[in-house]
Amino acid sequence: MLLLPNNIAPNGATPALVDRGGVQRGASALRVNRLGSHYRISLTLPPLDGPAGAAIVVSRLIRAKRQGLRVPYPLLSVDQSGCGTSVVVDGAGQTGGSIQVRGLPPFAVVREGFWFSIESSSGQHYLHNSGSEVTAGVDGRATLSVADTMLRRSFADGARVHLARPMIEGLIEGSEQEWDLAVDHNTRIAFVIEETA
Repeated sequence: MLLLPNNIAPNGATPALVDRGGVQRGASALRVNRLGSHYRISLTLPPLDGPAGAAIVVSRLIRAKRQGLRVPYPLLSVDQSGCGTSVVVDGAGQTGGSIQVRGLPPFAVVREGFWFSIESSSGQHYLHNSGSEVTAGVDGRATLSVADTMLRRSFADGARVHLARPMIEGLIEGSEQEWDLAVDHNTRIAFVIEETA
């Protein structure tokens, strides 16, 4: 899994939920939920005026078509750092629309709409959006809603949960990757990452 250089940050993003469910229509409409919903995000980078920086980004995006790319999910002005950096899954084998965690600061609040990623033992991140507001107990434990996509895999006890800096990772979408080469030496790059699971 590749990463962009630390000094490169998107200046625009369009996230989307890829819904694997659907509506069955007949005499009435019936919602059919299926596992496999996940996220996709379109990112644009500010014009890169340094030839070396642009070349590195282009090189990594080309290789990310096969190897995948991981980038921080843009939180904009939402500060989730009060949730700490030591949050982990509390108990193996969890399934469904919620996950128990530990390691939150006592009485920390995970607000509805907060983003977080759960990192599997292989290092893959799974992005989620908190579906309800939860306050951690004095012991730092809480149950987070993952009803947005449901748990897409079973995580090991102690798997890291990233609230302060959630990540989205997946493959670069599309059958080609392109970038602008302008005479003003400002390289403009846009790309789409779609989670693979």
